[in-house]
Amino acid sequence: MNVRSAQARGLRHSLPTGPWRAKNLAPDRAQPSRNSVSLYPARPLQNERQPEFFCLVAGILLLVRLPGGLPARGVGQTGTVPSEAQLAEGIKLLGAGRFLESVKALNSAKQNASQDSRPYFYCGMALAQAGRMRDAASELGEAVRLAPEQLDYRVFQAHVLNELKQKAAAEDALAVFQKEQTAERLDPAWLRLLADVYYRLQMMDQALKILDLWAKHEPADPRVDLYRGQAYVVKGQPDMALAAFQRSLEKSTDNPQAYSEMGAILYEKNQLPAAKDALLSAVREDANKPEYSSKLAAVYLAMGDPDAAIESLKRVEAAGPNMPMIYYLLGRAYRSKGNPARASGYTEKFRQATSAERDLEARTLQAERPIAQAQRQLEQGNPAAARDLFEQALKVDADQWEPNANLAEMDLNSGDLQQAYPHLRKLEQIDPDSAVGNFLIAQYWFKQKEYERARMYAEKVKLSRPDNSELRALLGDIYLALGQKQKAVTEYEEAVHLAPERIDLRERLRKAGREVPHPAESSEQ
Repeated sequence: MNVRSAQARGLRHSLPTGPWRAKNLAPDRAQPSRNSVSLYPARPLQNERQPEFFCLVAGILLLVRLPGGLPARGVGQTGTVPSEAQLAEGIKLLGAGRFLESVKALNSAKQNASQDSRPYFYCGMALAQAGRMRDAASELGEAVRLAPEQLDYRVFQAHVLNELKQKAAAEDALAVFQKEQTAERLDPAWLRLLADVYYRLQMMDQALKILDLWAKHEPADPRVDLYRGQAYVVKGQPDMALAAFQRSLEKSTDNPQAYSEMGAILYEKNQLPAAKDALLSAVREDANKPEYSSKLAAVYLAMGDPDAAIESLKRVEAAGPNMPMIYYLLGRAYRSKGNPARASGYTEKFRQATSAERDLEARTLQAERPIAQAQRQLEQGNPAAARDLFEQALKVDADQWEPNANLAEMDLNSGDLQQAYPHLRKLEQIDPDSAVGNFLIAQYWFKQKEYERARMYAEKVKLSRPDNSELRALLGDIYLALGQKQKAVTEYEEAVHLAPERIDLRERLRKAGREVPHPAESSEQ
């Protein structure tokens, strides 16, 4: 089986496609003068939003515990209703933060009705919260396939794909919202997440439109104008951003991010006393956030007060390895005080931290670029060129999941089992619970005529992918080889039920000893 085929594609949603890890940079800003430092980071601004994002997801998890907060089953789905008790238990565990227990309960619910979208969706949410983004993407891809009309599925899928740095795929997931009034059908919690996803995708015009919709539901929420301001910052409209942050603070002064953003803009405008007041408010509201203290220190330096800058920075110096700007500012402060030895020490720390960061980014890019190029070669029908690029990526980092998966699949399809095996072992080491990885390993052992081993891996995939016709057909082949004809017939019957248009599956069922009516005949009865 080619796991890029139409029916098997659900098993491959976890694989990044296209330019899957393009760096999303904010627009260039005016360069600071030699005597000042920009308070905006060189990294994407979405990094500053990450704590807020987790608040958004927490709000959505609250929805799953409310009656009526559950998405309906997908329109047009077939099969029996799953065990509502199992589904409810999985949702309850998800809301309680017991994510992997939730996945287990939801997988049980799938077995009773493999084509109900809800267990897949909630599995995706639970796995995302557990940090297993690749597996979450796979589950959410199944949910969307089974119920494409569920808009909340699309929003969360786009979030997960963006976390995997699959920008193009995330944008594809959100394409449904290009139609006028579609987003109006979302509840406020999903509008908030949708605006956040657009922001992190650097799609600011779309983010602003969604924020306008959210404002209609909750006009007094200070986060609406906070997010508007952040979007205007990225768009290079500081006056619009400043006005938005001020409106946010009028609605709530318990708002350190708004104070911080406003202070940064006032600093860039050289309105230093006002910038200092805003940043002092941000630090008072959240003294544990090093970003706020480092911005305040930059303002103190611009005002000629290195002692106050050092006091501000010393509180957050421990964050220096992850925020090298702290070392840079301490170096400047000690140089201003006439202490070149300490200034040099911090300058060297800044150099080392930024050098390590650049080296990591360079290695990451060196490994990721050939993967994106390989995907394009596959799309253009050049598997040999794609293989060379995937192998090039593994020379940089042998522990990358995608090139190992693609190379294993190519080798299995060509019959080169010896060459496939190291890639399959690596897949299992990287992610032993991956449905895609376990499916490929099941194929390998079947081809090796190690049928019991093949059954073990295929049954493991069935726990999370009972709706995949290719998997059910493989299980039929395995049980037939094991001499368990009735189990083989059951699997073939389910494969035919899932993909009635597949003549090859019907033929396998016939050869196993069970006649099956043609789909046209079945519909006439």
